[in-house]
Amino acid sequence: MNLPLVFGLTFLYFIFILSCVLYARYKATKTLLPSINEFFLASSNLGPLVLTCTYVASVFSTFSILGMPGLVYAHGVSGLYFLAIADVLGLTLLVIIGKRLHRSLQNIRIFSPLEAISHAYKSEKLGLLMALVFTLALLPYIALQLVGIGAFIDAYSGGRIDYVSGVGSMMVIVLLYLFLGGMRAVAYTDFIQIIAMALGLMLSALFLCNHYDLHPAAMFADIGATSPMHLHAPGAKGHFQWLMTLTTGLVTVGVFIQPHLLTRALMAKKEQHINTMVVGTIIGRLITVIFALFFGIFAFNAYGGDLKPNLMMGEVFSDLSRLGMIGLILSVIMLMGALGAAMSTADSLLISIGQISTRDMIRPFFDLSPTRQVMLSKAIMFGVLVFSFIIGLNPPKYMTDLAVYSGAISALMIPTFLSFTWGKRSLLAAYCSISIGLLSLLAATVLKHYTGYQIASIHIGFIPVVLSFAVYYGLCLFIKRTPAAPLSHAQE
Repeated sequence: MNLPLVFGLTFLYFIFILSCVLYARYKATKTLLPSINEFFLASSNLGPLVLTCTYVASVFSTFSILGMPGLVYAHGVSGLYFLAIADVLGLTLLVIIGKRLHRSLQNIRIFSPLEAISHAYKSEKLGLLMALVFTLALLPYIALQLVGIGAFIDAYSGGRIDYVSGVGSMMVIVLLYLFLGGMRAVAYTDFIQIIAMALGLMLSALFLCNHYDLHPAAMFADIGATSPMHLHAPGAKGHFQWLMTLTTGLVTVGVFIQPHLLTRALMAKKEQHINTMVVGTIIGRLITVIFALFFGIFAFNAYGGDLKPNLMMGEVFSDLSRLGMIGLILSVIMLMGALGAAMSTADSLLISIGQISTRDMIRPFFDLSPTRQVMLSKAIMFGVLVFSFIIGLNPPKYMTDLAVYSGAISALMIPTFLSFTWGKRSLLAAYCSISIGLLSLLAATVLKHYTGYQIASIHIGFIPVVLSFAVYYGLCLFIKRTPAAPLSHAQE
């Protein structure tokens, strides 16, 4: 396999997409650089199909392409059950919170979901606190994207391209998208790569079935004979007890209120387009689950249980590339799709951090023009990308750990988001629920790290999340609220 040619074509693929975005922008605005509205929200004029694809791609990210098959490979079918719980509750939150955020655009000019929270609670300091907490949650999530794609490239290339070379090269493209493309470039990349990934996964599965004369029913029968716990709870390694599955699903819901996802609600032309996003996510999840089951079980039957779960898909598509010209073409499509998934999700997360850093941490307290806000966002995003790259040099044992912790931190703020239009909302309750939730999560993490103690079969983030809900609604209902201080700056 000619790796320089393969990766060179992949690089040109991304440059072509960016060039199309820049051409369309210049034709419409006579400028290459995006305005603040274009940079953060793609001017809120994306069509429903592109909007849905960019939401779906951001929800699923690299985890659905590389991590989910790895979960099936390592744990079996039960490794996916918690996703059903998270999806049902998460999409419910999207409908409730997303539509309320979209309606808030009718009254105030905002570019970040947290600006609506600051306005509703009449406290820019609350927006600052939530921005800091979300940044804490998103930093490891960005590193997760880089770790995932680094592992994929390493396995795909047979170790000839390491993390530094592979991910370092991808960072160049990421920076180009960030500095020139903005959210519209991310959305168009999502639209193209999600189609490429769906086609690549489908055609690759069909090709493998034909080449090895496989039948899905026979694959399940084989793994049922060699490792029956792959088909039953609590899974091959006994990790996914029912209580652990339930609490993991509840904690993972926090991912759905992260700014890079709720921003898509602000990008919608019409409120009804949020319903389209929900339907698209359900369809996307069904597709990714089917392919995760196929490739996870195929890999276990073909390679045994000795592969590292986060390297498994790279091994599959590296071997696929050796099965003639068709196999090579399919593996290249998958490489482009996997790189696109990681890159666009990283871009989206970085724009979100730049967005909340400038709009919710800095702008309320310093007078900055929209142009300077965009420039400052780019500088922050560059620093965060470099920092995340350094974190990825020493990747975690399991790719999913950081994502779930990211979801747990975010889930602590669900009550504050869910109730921002509620008449009995309380600024004190918001502060206390977030602070107590963070302190309890930190205490549980430290206790587990130094003593190994954890309540059996319960996710470490579950009790802190329950505490955050109890504190918020307890204070709202039983303590008399004091008027919140007015905002120090007009919403700009």
